Amino acid sequence: MRRSSARSQAAAGCAGSAWSSPSSTSCSRATCRARRRCRRRSRTEAAMSPSPTRLLVRDELIGFARSKVMLVLWIVLPVVALAGFLLLPAAVTRGARPAMSATSFMSLLESSIASTVAAVMIAVDIISERNRNVYTLLVIRPVRRETIIWAKVVAVFGCVTVACIVSILLGMVVDAVRGHAPSAASLYDTGQAIAQMTAVIAMATAAGALFGVLVRSILVAVILVLYIGQNVAVLPLVPSLFGLLPATFWWFILLSFALVAVMLWFAGRAFRRAQL
Repeated sequence: MRRSSARSQAAAGCAGSAWSSPSSTSCSRATCRARRRCRRRSRTEAAMSPSPTRLLVRDELIGFARSKVMLVLWIVLPVVALAGFLLLPAAVTRGARPAMSATSFMSLLESSIASTVAAVMIAVDIISERNRNVYTLLVIRPVRRETIIWAKVVAVFGCVTVACIVSILLGMVVDAVRGHAPSAASLYDTGQAIAQMTAVIAMATAAGALFGVLVRSILVAVILVLYIGQNVAVLPLVPSLFGLLPATFWWFILLSFALVAVMLWFAGRAFRRAQL
């Protein structure tokens, strides 16, 4: 009897283990599947969540777009320029020279103002934020120091360039309404003028960022921008003046943005080593 009872207990134990092992295996498989799903969700959320650099660029874009300076560039300046063009006497616009179109007038006005405004705006913004110890609060963000300067350059360059393009398009609309529809050649020339203008704005913005990092006085930065930063646009023309490179449109664009990259690298390196 004792042997039979022992055998029955062993058989029951074996049966219990036989029945319990599939359930434990299924539970472990379900747990592994749940973990895999959680990992996939976390990876998807990490991929979909915006990076700190993108958030910084977006914040700078929104901040500069809502500033009073950009409000003047986007609304006040085009309206005043068009009013001045329409109210100019005929001797100025239609004298011995060919008639000046509204597109040419807006391009001339924007190209002479936009680069200076962009350089002064970014230099003053960097210096004022450094004097107010704003950058000490950005230490908690997982971004590199030079990313702050690059984000400001992208924001200022984008806002000023969009304002200039909108003004030029507004001039083209005025020409079309007045019966002077642009031809294919004039559109090509306007496109080249816009590209050259964007290159000049980019160089001026990078120079303003560099001056804003190197100095701590707003007055000194403005003087450097007005007397040195405005002459930076001449540097891409130096190789063609000495006969080293052909004086073509594409060489000017290439050298301009190469110079922008060099100035941004120096500005980022100086800002990384600067004391905030």
